[in-house]
Amino acid sequence: MDEQTSPAPQSPSLSQQNNNNASKPIKNRMYPELIIPNNTHPNKLYAFPLVGLVIKIILVIPAYIVYAVVGFISGVFLLITPFVILFKGKYWDKSYEWNINFFIYGAKIQLYLTGISDKYPGFTLEPNGMFEMHLPKPESPSRLMAFPVGGFIGRYIIMFPYLLFLSVLSYVMHAAVVFSWFAVWIKGTYPESLYEFIRDELRVSLAYDAYMAYLSDTYPSSKISMNHKKIKIALIIIGTIVTLAYFGNKINQIAHPTHDSSYYNSTSNTTDSSGY
Repeated sequence: MDEQTSPAPQSPSLSQQNNNNASKPIKNRMYPELIIPNNTHPNKLYAFPLVGLVIKIILVIPAYIVYAVVGFISGVFLLITPFVILFKGKYWDKSYEWNINFFIYGAKIQLYLTGISDKYPGFTLEPNGMFEMHLPKPESPSRLMAFPVGGFIGRYIIMFPYLLFLSVLSYVMHAAVVFSWFAVWIKGTYPESLYEFIRDELRVSLAYDAYMAYLSDTYPSSKISMNHKKIKIALIIIGTIVTLAYFGNKINQIAHPTHDSSYYNSTSNTTDSSGY
């Protein structure tokens, strides 16, 4: 994605913002479309290593409660959506609305915690000028891809490679946030390369969520900006190594399950108490 630096205007209505884009052709377009301006004057207190993050986590607790409530409502509607698509051949308006609400609120929290924005997420379901997101409601969703249970499992299986790529980006994103703290303190600016990586990780993450929520039947794009190529390739290599190590450890645990430690602990304690 090309970098967007112009400030994002406040959307007057969440439904209008997305429905107005529903008529746009989606061929050769990545979804969701995001316009996220970089933080031109980052708050140095928020960027103070660890301390700033702890402050933001504490401040964002009430927002997380709202996020959980929105997520619950979205989840309830999402459970019903496959049946609506199967029997009516269209996406349920309420489910679309609450999925978009969930995506937007989660994006606001992530942008705040990563330092891309110092604006508090607030308690509304609008972007509040932090970014723009365009994700049209599907006009003719596939009944087969939305078949209850089976459709979801099928989507999960074919999305597994994409999920691995997202895992790599996620590890890199966390590393980028840590690097950004020192850059903000030394130079007073948020590095463009790190901003782009965090922005693109958010888009890829939302694309995965949108596909799993039946908001598109088109396999999502994994494209990210490759400006500052050397920095990003180095970060991707690090993220790939960490991801492979994580999944390798999980596979090893499944192949070689550990013994019941409580049994050996009790045996050891008995042996020790007997004096041997």
